[in-house]
Amino acid sequence: MSDYREKKNARLLMAIHGLQAEPNQQWEDRLMDALNHHTEFYVPMRTVGEGQERKPAFAVVEDKDHNHFYVLFTSQEKAKHWTKGLETHAVLSFHQVASMALGDPRISGFVINMNTENFILWRQFIVNCFHQNQAHLMGQDPVQVSNAIEFSDPVGDTKELEEALAEYMRDDQNVTAAYLVGARQNDKEFNVCIVSHVGSIQPSFSNISVLGRDFGGNTPLAVMSYQNKKAEDAVKDRLPFYRRPFVL
Repeated sequence: MSDYREKKNARLLMAIHGLQAEPNQQWEDRLMDALNHHTEFYVPMRTVGEGQERKPAFAVVEDKDHNHFYVLFTSQEKAKHWTKGLETHAVLSFHQVASMALGDPRISGFVINMNTENFILWRQFIVNCFHQNQAHLMGQDPVQVSNAIEFSDPVGDTKELEEALAEYMRDDQNVTAAYLVGARQNDKEFNVCIVSHVGSIQPSFSNISVLGRDFGGNTPLAVMSYQNKKAEDAVKDRLPFYRRPFVL
């Protein structure tokens, strides 16, 4: 039987193979486009619990550094071969499975096609995909953070931006603290809001991006999770512009 989802995922596989052969920004952009617009995954799962407590549990693998990943497949045949028929699978878009992963701080990313491509999508790249898709929906030019980023003091006058962000964060129970730093990447300067959070980072990050557009002046704003090691290192000697008050 023909697997139309495998055909639909052809652009994704082309981008993955391109990145594995010659990592560069062009292939990374194609990967992000495929994930946002042309991808559906087979996700191995089983049902746990009983009665009204029954819920899906997705397959998770662990690497030698104790990072945990959801396992995703681009074809039904590859999914069945890996599970040996012992588990069922859900069919989910990238955004559906990403929303669940980003809501679980234990998950570091995805492994696409275990035992064949073995391609890892790290958590920050997944966040960047979300930001790009949200920015395009709002007619914005998104800022994508890469490993080439260099941090500095904030760019320009950020007082109005910090005040607007702090006002929003007082009503967002997911945000526990936030820092604002400057950054340079690919000869472009912008600011980065680094957010310490609990639970899901969506829609918090999308809302912060909107405020960056409205109050950031002419300086673009990127958003990073404090759980990202580069972000944590960038603010280790800095004070947050917002911290959730401690309430007894």
